[in-house]
Amino acid sequence: MKILVIGGGNMGLTYAKSIGKNLKSSQISILEKDNTKIEELRNTTSFSIYSNYTECVSNSEYILLAVKPQVAELVLEQVAALVHSNQIIISIMAGITIKTIFNILQVPKIVRAMPNLPSQVGYGVTGYYTTPKLAKEDLLAIELILGTTGSISLVKSEDQIDAITALSGSGPAYVLYFMQAMIEQAETFGFTSKEAKSIVLNTFLGTTKLFENSELSASTWMDRVTSKGGTTYAALTSFNKDNIANHIKKGTQAAYNRAKELAKK
Repeated sequence: MKILVIGGGNMGLTYAKSIGKNLKSSQISILEKDNTKIEELRNTTSFSIYSNYTECVSNSEYILLAVKPQVAELVLEQVAALVHSNQIIISIMAGITIKTIFNILQVPKIVRAMPNLPSQVGYGVTGYYTTPKLAKEDLLAIELILGTTGSISLVKSEDQIDAITALSGSGPAYVLYFMQAMIEQAETFGFTSKEAKSIVLNTFLGTTKLFENSELSASTWMDRVTSKGGTTYAALTSFNKDNIANHIKKGTQAAYNRAKELAKK
C-alpha cells in the first residue's frame, strides 16, 4: 500500500505511526506545509516527508486527509489537479461531507471517517461511511487502514457520521469531565492529586473491563453494586434527583446538532 497522509498534526501522525506499525509492507508518506513541523517529522520519524503536492499525490494509492476543516477547501483545490479515479480518498476532517470532497476532487472513491482521541493509543473508535464505488477489495483495505487505531464501525448513512461524532468523537471529553469531577472530590477528601488520579483512573479501567467481559447491561451491573440504603444508592439517588442522565443525553444531542450544522457549512 502506498499511503499519503496530508497533514502531519496529531491525528495525521497517529495514523501514519499506527499504519506503519501494523501494516509493515505499507509505504507511508506525509505531506506537511509548516516548515517547523517538517523539520520535526524528518528528525523524529522514518516516513518520507514532502512539502510539495506534485511530488507525492499522483503516485499514492490512498490519500488520507488529516488537515483542519477550516483549510479543507484550500487543500482540496490544490490536490484536485493531481488525483485520479483509481485512488481512494480517506477524510478524517470533521464536518466536511463527501459531497464537498467530490465536488472539488471529482473522484469516485471517497471514505469519510470520524476517529476519536484514544486512537492515539490504539483504543480509538472510528465510524466511517463510503461512496458506493468502492470494490470489495477496496473496503477490506479501508478496514485494515482505519482498524490500525482501534475498533471501527461502518455506518449505514453519512448522516450517522454526525451521530458518531457526538458519541465517540466527543465522548472522551464526557468521560474526562466525569473523571475530573471525581478527582476534585477525592482531593477534598484529603487525597493527593496523584492518589486521586490513580483511584479514579483505575476505577474506570476496572469497570470498563468488567463491562467488556460480560453480557450484562450497564443498568444490571448498577443494580448488582447497589444496596438500598447503601452508599451507591445514596449517590445514584442524588444523580437521579439532579437528572444527570438527562443532562448527559441533552449534551450529546447538542453535540449532534452542532455536527450537523458544521456539515451544512
